[in-house]
Amino acid sequence: MHLYLKEIKWIPFCMCAVLLIRACVSLYLFPATQMLSYAVLGLSILSFVFLGVLYLTEKKITVFGALTILYFAVLFISTLFNGMNILTVIYMTIEVLLPLCLFAFYKDHISVIIKSCGFVFSFIIYANLAVMILFPGWMFEAVRVGDAFLLGGNYNQMGARMMCAIVASVVCVRYSKWWVLNTVLLVIVSVFTLLIVGSMTSIANILVYSLFCLIPSLKLRKMAIVGLFSVFLFFQVFIVFYGEGIHHNEFAVYIIEDVLGKDITFTGRTYLWDRSVTLIGESPIIGYGCVDKEWFTTYLHAKAIGPHDFILGQLLEGGILLLGVYLAICVVAIKRLLNHFDSYASYILMGITTLMFIMVMEFYHVFFIMFLLSLAYYYKEIVNEKSKGDSVLLKTDDNSHNP
Repeated sequence: MHLYLKEIKWIPFCMCAVLLIRACVSLYLFPATQMLSYAVLGLSILSFVFLGVLYLTEKKITVFGALTILYFAVLFISTLFNGMNILTVIYMTIEVLLPLCLFAFYKDHISVIIKSCGFVFSFIIYANLAVMILFPGWMFEAVRVGDAFLLGGNYNQMGARMMCAIVASVVCVRYSKWWVLNTVLLVIVSVFTLLIVGSMTSIANILVYSLFCLIPSLKLRKMAIVGLFSVFLFFQVFIVFYGEGIHHNEFAVYIIEDVLGKDITFTGRTYLWDRSVTLIGESPIIGYGCVDKEWFTTYLHAKAIGPHDFILGQLLEGGILLLGVYLAICVVAIKRLLNHFDSYASYILMGITTLMFIMVMEFYHVFFIMFLLSLAYYYKEIVNEKSKGDSVLLKTDDNSHNP
């Protein structure tokens, strides 16, 4: 039964479509699409239950999967302890564990999952731009002020979705060179969309990733990854964690304002970072749980939804415990990727690093970084399946030449 299901390609494709629409498209923000939003949620839950049961009957669980389950267990306990909305955690858990189940259950046919994700991600990015151009009045129908776009609601949320789409398309080039054309078009559409909405941080990072893909030498790519990761660590530790304290550092002011030409407050973010650090200090171990918009406007800022930094967001939601599990997930996934490091592995690792750098300025749903980390963890299966397919083709060609 399991073997038969694994041969049917349209089932995982439909699951990927439902999953990515649920994670990427903010259907619930618009009255005309709210019923569709409920339908997608229902199908996501059914897909998770169906696939989860099949996966559990195989009685196999990876370290990556176990850590991800632990991550949501910590978040669930923290949310329950602080009296926050448990349903939000349940929905988040389904959104993140469903792709893990897809990767794990179809690991011997993982190309189906990769290509399905590449196709659906690309379709969503293209459709979003089409709606923005052809139906501009649509964005004024949102039920919340500031959430005017189908792709993530707020324009600052678009970057993570586009980054995942581009990385997925790049990985699909392993299967067909036609994906190169899709990747180029995807970058152009993403940059054009972000120019329209004015998300300069996301534009800069997508361009950096695009230029990285043009580097011919694997050695130079390794250096670029290490360089960007070092900048990410420096920015996170010496700028974000300092909050408004950076205003008193003359060297930092010189670099940020005079050299980089940026606002020293990073458009008001330093206050949010400073306030977040204070709140974290009041509940450092388990945080405050999966908080909502009202909590942020009450305790953080009247107009802010989130700390505008992913690491601070992890500490706010689950404290040191949640951040510790998240870091363990990153280590396990990246370590397994490095064991099979090649050109395509470098594209995945740079995608993770670039998204982490974007997340210094924004607070995204954990789904997006977990998707890229899943690609990293299951890269061994991607390589093995491709190698197996090449071996079969080679054997067939050899036999065809035999008399």
